[in-house]
Amino acid sequence: MTSPDEQDFGVVEPAELPTDFEAFFERHKGEFLRIAGARTRNPHDADEVLMDAAVVMYRKWPRVLAHPNPIALAQRILEAAIVDFYRRRARTAGREVSYGELSYAEVPTADDLLQLRGHDRLDRALADLEQRAPAQASCVRLRYLAELDFAAIAARLDITTNAARANVHLGLKSLHRLIGLPDPGKGKS
Repeated sequence: MTSPDEQDFGVVEPAELPTDFEAFFERHKGEFLRIAGARTRNPHDADEVLMDAAVVMYRKWPRVLAHPNPIALAQRILEAAIVDFYRRRARTAGREVSYGELSYAEVPTADDLLQLRGHDRLDRALADLEQRAPAQASCVRLRYLAELDFAAIAARLDITTNAARANVHLGLKSLHRLIGLPDPGKGKS
């Protein structure tokens, strides 16, 4: 393995991008960004995660194309980039600047905190569901955060459409229970 100083990190010109990758990334960028945004809760962090994932996808583009389900492999690359983002953040947590050292412009306001208050129960419930039933959590996130239909979820996770539908249904029931919402019961027939 060469050291980072010896590696060639040349700038990739837009003309050098393969048309296949560019079209693929442009088509799925919004979905990927919504998934990353839902997991990081910060648009700047989501953009950073997506760009890290895009670099990996670009470097492995022939492998992604050769995969029987390229979108599923791209989804796994994005999930790995999200995990790597939080690992990097955990490693640098001890070196962060304390609240007292921040300038006045960088201090979060009450409005910043109020924006986040409605998400904590859902975030905890989704994290709990991820531990208990990862397939259900992935299907719920793709359905409601990435706004994908069941066929797209099935393609993304390499499962059947009926399995995607069932996982979303079961995941929602579990989330209702985990959040503490009353059972909605059956609808009118």
